[in-house]
Amino acid sequence: MNPYAEVLKQLLQYTETKYTTLSQAIDYDMSYISKWVNGARLPASRHADRIHEDMARFFANTAQKQHQEGDLKRIFSFADDGQDLAFHLYDLLSRAYRQAQTRKGKSESRDQAIHFYAGRADCHTALCQLLHQYLEGLQSQGMLVMTGQFHVLDQNGIWQLLEECHNDRWSCDVHLGLKMDVFADHMPQAASSLYQCLDHLLTYNFTMHEIDHESYRNIIVLKDAFAYLYYVDGDDYIDMCLTITDPAQVREIYKKCCAYMMVQPVLMEPRQSLGMEKFGYRDIFFTSNNYLFFLTNGLEFLLPDEVYTSLCQLIDEGKYPNATKEWVRRIQYIWYRIIEQGRMKIIMPKNSIIRYLETGCFYLTDMNYQMTPDERKAQLNLIVEKMKQNPAITYGILLPASGESSYTNFSNLAFYGNHTSAFFKKNTHHILPQTKPIYLLNNSQLIGCMHDFFDGLSHSPQYKGFSAENVDALRGLITPLMMVLTEENGDA
Repeated sequence: MNPYAEVLKQLLQYTETKYTTLSQAIDYDMSYISKWVNGARLPASRHADRIHEDMARFFANTAQKQHQEGDLKRIFSFADDGQDLAFHLYDLLSRAYRQAQTRKGKSESRDQAIHFYAGRADCHTALCQLLHQYLEGLQSQGMLVMTGQFHVLDQNGIWQLLEECHNDRWSCDVHLGLKMDVFADHMPQAASSLYQCLDHLLTYNFTMHEIDHESYRNIIVLKDAFAYLYYVDGDDYIDMCLTITDPAQVREIYKKCCAYMMVQPVLMEPRQSLGMEKFGYRDIFFTSNNYLFFLTNGLEFLLPDEVYTSLCQLIDEGKYPNATKEWVRRIQYIWYRIIEQGRMKIIMPKNSIIRYLETGCFYLTDMNYQMTPDERKAQLNLIVEKMKQNPAITYGILLPASGESSYTNFSNLAFYGNHTSAFFKKNTHHILPQTKPIYLLNNSQLIGCMHDFFDGLSHSPQYKGFSAENVDALRGLITPLMMVLTEENGDA
């Protein structure tokens, strides 16, 4: 007997339901139900989703009336995940249906190249299986193109699916659509969702494209692997989809989607580096006198002189082959000018501060550096001194939101903005060798949205701010914590 027939037979038996009763409940002829139970036929694929919903609701109501909910949960080993019995029964019937199709060699079988799914649960499961199968099996850097809208993919949990796919060697370059007017209309939640996506998926290289028309909409295609064509309902949930694994078809879909995406304006792009050349992006960025920094990976500015001297010595020793002492001294001069004359708001999450005090690690362009405990203390004193000299410098600690553990929820993506330009920088200790550590924002509206989002954090109840008036309180807060952390690590 096929799996679908077996499940249906058990449900009828355990709830003591007659064929005629089920026939009336789902408005289907009894002869069809008899053939389903006997394994002679399966429901037509175009009606299967509705049939399973109706049957799940009927069996759940019957079990409730007969006080059998607990019995059915035990019999079918349903997870205790907060979902109601009808949801579990619907999922049970749907899975059994697909297994039966596989055994009978129908069009949706595993061996065939095209599968159709209807219903949110089945569409979500289908994409989950494809991503796990192909991303975890990557043998080289993958290329994933998503022509749909960011907010729709976010609402359907796509980023969580990508995060759950583990490949210790290879990740993906992702090209993704984002509609700026929709994004701006959903601030600040839109900016928060984008930041969380990029922060949680550090090993991916995202390129965001401005999508403002309907061409080639709602396609997810992984090069040389699969294509996922989906349709959304009125609430922007994926409700129907086609999955394609035929190599020739996937190749053609990928080619068309790439040709379409590559001519769309780029809102954000990954970069290996901002460069060290004179008058390049980095120098232009630091010509401003107004900055906002959300720092998660340490402070690579407000550095004491001895750190710059140490960096120069390491360059002489060959540790940083791409850097020169001239470049280090130029950066030192640029930062001194900004600190003395500029307006600067620095925000750091509490957990990031603790990690920085504990390790002393920061990333300056292409140079990873770990400060000694004495250098960390010198930096703290320098911060206090410069904030007293320049009241336009403010420093804020962002405490964990209510319910979040003090030892979890680390952020690993920093934001640097000067109100006209902006970029993100990843924690290089948490990415793969082929992952690019920088995201450069190219769109003024997107830059403005992200500035507003991070600036808004300073108005939240979790924010504790320090300025020239109370900066000594910052030193009094940090100094004992630094001593404890460095002693625990055996650094002091």
